[in-house]
Amino acid sequence: MTGREELADAFVTASRALVAMAVRSVAAAPVEITLPQHRALVLLATHGSQTVGALASPLGINHSNASRLCDRLERLGLVARRRSASDARSVEISLTQAGRKLLDGVNEHRRNEVIQVLRTMPQADAELTIRALAAFSEAAHEVAAEGWAMSAI
Repeated sequence: MTGREELADAFVTASRALVAMAVRSVAAAPVEITLPQHRALVLLATHGSQTVGALASPLGINHSNASRLCDRLERLGLVARRRSASDARSVEISLTQAGRKLLDGVNEHRRNEVIQVLRTMPQADAELTIRALAAFSEAAHEVAAEGWAMSAI
């Protein structure tokens, strides 16, 4: 097995733990949402207002499923729809303050779980992990929460 294959196996194993933390953090949200709905909120927080069609592609779903997903998030008060300023035929989805607050709570819950795991690791291993995960996140084009768009309705 090559070094990259071993690394991939290590990331896959670690990702199971991270996915479990993600599921628990979303389940702890004050409003019941699904993982795809959470991902849509993250995309809106990361990139700002978007059309339903723009959200569909990174979610890996078709336009009509994305529209239904946004309908549910809107009913929950987590997103708002409005006509695009640049194209009156287009509707944009925006994160609301309630949506931002939900994301902040989910992130805090997940962050606390990660801290608990990191506390069990030797400091040198934790520091190496931080650098490796930062590089991985950058290569995967994932933006840290601190870099999310700040606008919310």
